Amino acid sequence: MTAAALALAELQDGGAGLHFTRLLQRTIRAVAVARNFPPPDGHRLWDPDAVASAAAEFMSDAQTPRRLTDLAVHCATPDALRARLQGTVRNFLADVGRRTPIGKLVVRINDVLRDEAGFVRVGGRWGLRGGSTEAGRDDPDALGRAIAGHDVVVPAWGHDAQRSAPVADRSSIVQLCHALLVAAGGALTPRALARAIGTRLGLGRAPLSLDTAALDPPSAAGDPASEATRAGRAGEVLAVLNDRERVAVACPELTVRQLAPRLGVSPSQAHVIRARAVEIIRLELLDDDDGEAVAVAIMEMARVWAEAVDNQEDNQERSAVLVAR
Repeated sequence: MTAAALALAELQDGGAGLHFTRLLQRTIRAVAVARNFPPPDGHRLWDPDAVASAAAEFMSDAQTPRRLTDLAVHCATPDALRARLQGTVRNFLADVGRRTPIGKLVVRINDVLRDEAGFVRVGGRWGLRGGSTEAGRDDPDALGRAIAGHDVVVPAWGHDAQRSAPVADRSSIVQLCHALLVAAGGALTPRALARAIGTRLGLGRAPLSLDTAALDPPSAAGDPASEATRAGRAGEVLAVLNDRERVAVACPELTVRQLAPRLGVSPSQAHVIRARAVEIIRLELLDDDDGEAVAVAIMEMARVWAEAVDNQEDNQERSAVLVAR
C-alpha cells in the first residue's frame, strides 16, 4: 500500500497514526514551499525541525478533530486524501499567517483595494486601473523610499476594546499602495505591498506569505487530465534540479547532519544544497495555481528517482563483489 493509502486507513479507523503524520509532514513542506509560507517562529527554513513543529501545531490545534473527521468522511481514495489534505494544510498555514502583523496587513490591503475602483487585480497582483498589469519592480529599498514621506493615519477602535485597530486607515492604505505601484512601474503582489508598508509602519520584516490565493479550494483529485498535467510540470521542475538537489528533496525527513553523508558533503554544504533546491522549486511554482500539488509530485518523483539510483548502486556493488570472487 502507498503512504497515502496507509494514512487513509488510519483515518477511517478513527485515528491519525504514524502514516498520517508522515503524509502530513510531507504535505506541509510541499504547500509551504509552493505558497512561500514562512516557517514557524524560531526557524529560518523549512527544515525537518520546522516541519515537525508545524505538524505538531496542526495536530494540537482546536480545529484538527474536525479536520480529521472531514478527511475521513470525504476521502474515498488516497488521491482524494492527498488533494484534500493539501487544501486543509494550506488553510491552516494561512490561518497561522493571519495572526502575524504582516499577515493582518495583507488581509487589510486586499480588503481595501478590492473596493477601490482605481485598482485592479490580475494574476494575483494588484495594479493601477489603466496602468501596466505586468509584474512591477519589487525592489524593497526603492519602494521604501517611494513612501517614506507619506503621512499615515492610524484610526482608533473605540467601540470594541477586544479588537485591535487597523494599522492604517483606508485613505492611507490607498495612497501608499498607489505610490508603491507608480514606483514599481507595474503590478505588485499583496506580499510586496505589505512588506513595503509594513517597513514604513515599523512592523519590520515579518513573514510575508499570506495571500488570498491561500484560501482557494483544494485541487480536484482523480482527474486524469489534471494528473497528467501535474506530472508533466513536476517532471519539468525535477529536471532543473541536479542530482544532489534531488536527493535533498527526496529525503525531507532527514536533518542536514543525516543528509550530509548521502550527499557526500559537509552538513553546512548539505544545508546550502537543500535550501537551494527548495528555492528553485518555490520560484518555479510561484505563479502556479496548482503549485502545492505539483510540489508534492516533485517530492514523490525525487523519492522514486533516489530509490532507483540507490538500487542501481547496490546492484553495481554486488556485481563488483561477485566479479572479485
